[in-house]
Amino acid sequence: MAVSTLTIHVDRSISNYPKVILLIDGVERLTSTGDDEASDPADILDTGALLPTDPPRRVAFYGCGCGTFGCSNVTGLVVQSGDLVRWTDFLSLTGAYASALPDPEDGPDPAIGFDTDLPPKRHALPTFTFDREQYLNAVRAAMADRSWETRPRAVVRHLRALQPGTHPWATLTGESITVHHTVDGMAWSTDLPLPPGRPSQLAESLAALLDQGLDPRRIAAERLWR
Repeated sequence: MAVSTLTIHVDRSISNYPKVILLIDGVERLTSTGDDEASDPADILDTGALLPTDPPRRVAFYGCGCGTFGCSNVTGLVVQSGDLVRWTDFLSLTGAYASALPDPEDGPDPAIGFDTDLPPKRHALPTFTFDREQYLNAVRAAMADRSWETRPRAVVRHLRALQPGTHPWATLTGESITVHHTVDGMAWSTDLPLPPGRPSQLAESLAALLDQGLDPRRIAAERLWR
């Protein structure tokens, strides 16, 4: 039985949009077409998705490159057995995933009882077997390394914790975030340039302004949090 080595690389070539690349013996083996979308670190690392669980979880290692993560994907079971961890039973489940982890309502393996007009598609991938210690060290080291997190991403993380309903996102490039909100039944998106300061403090200041019921467009126009 061949035992492979896992390496986790975070591609930071696009500012604020890092992607987790999973290398097996130094090679990216899980992409099926070359157009698959790698997971965001917040989805696959911060959630602990790669850590083995009992019962085993089916993880979406890669999503669809079309931009809708769950319309096509590369999923597999993460199974721990003694001193080994295996990635096995690779399937694509259309409509079951929005990120690396399945919806809690679908259980640890959405493939069980999967009900859709589009049946699961099996990927021609072998089972990959890792030494448990090497695997866990690689996963935990990647989870602990936040060097990929830019200031806008950090502000977004803190703001989501303080204001779950704001749905903020880091902009594609630059030092700003986008806040999605609703005013008089209409949906708006407002870009807010980040002033100097610690991300946690900026998030607290912005959350306080939003708690006052201020329209983010006014916050942006009047620079109220500078």
